[in-house]
Amino acid sequence: MTKSKDTLAYVCINCGQKVKELYKKYSNTFKTVNCEKCHNVADKYIEFETVIILVDSMLLSQQAYRHALFNRDFKLFWKLSLMLLLLESFTLWREKREHTNDDLTQSILVNEHGFYLCCAQNICDYLLTTFLLLLASMALRKNMVLNMGLKSFGFVLLKANVLANFSKFFLLPIMLWRENTTDFGAAIHRTLVTGHHLCSLIFVYVVVTRLRVLQAALIVLPVYIIKEFIMQNLSLYMEEQFS
Repeated sequence: MTKSKDTLAYVCINCGQKVKELYKKYSNTFKTVNCEKCHNVADKYIEFETVIILVDSMLLSQQAYRHALFNRDFKLFWKLSLMLLLLESFTLWREKREHTNDDLTQSILVNEHGFYLCCAQNICDYLLTTFLLLLASMALRKNMVLNMGLKSFGFVLLKANVLANFSKFFLLPIMLWRENTTDFGAAIHRTLVTGHHLCSLIFVYVVVTRLRVLQAALIVLPVYIIKEFIMQNLSLYMEEQFS
């Protein structure tokens, strides 16, 4: 359920206050612990199944984000992020194939090697977003970053980015039923997924930095725009090199 107490600094999922423990063990039973600051149950999710935590995180629950980032072993989320990476890469690869001219059917971008290039592109997207957020945090919240430790803070940001990217599971319907919708309908679907992803990225950044939502949005949105600009140019460069 959770990591051992000597490897993880627990936090209250309601207010973010650090707590010594999440539960007390009595014989064969467990009793949840209340936070000394807000007096609520420090972490109700220790009694929940992982699927409920995942669903709540996709519903933009900051409590679920805190639990996943600070109070839980993240191994399952890494596995889910790998599955999501493959899904997103397949979607991108499929789009490239659909928009490639007939005389370029032998291009590396449309054969099986193109899928691996799309995977590499999406990994760069993950890492670039994390790096840009780290730079912005260092510039605006330097003391907080140094108190947590640069390496630890960067790793938490990477995990936060993974949680925010779970929004892209909503791309699955457009993959399965792409032939049953119009280009306009598909564009609307992608726009909604992008909007949800941005909201998720903002809220999970709030959890990590304890900023207000508006302050976090003023950081995340420029970072996202810069990241998209860099990734578009990188994508164009790859197409020129491998076409």
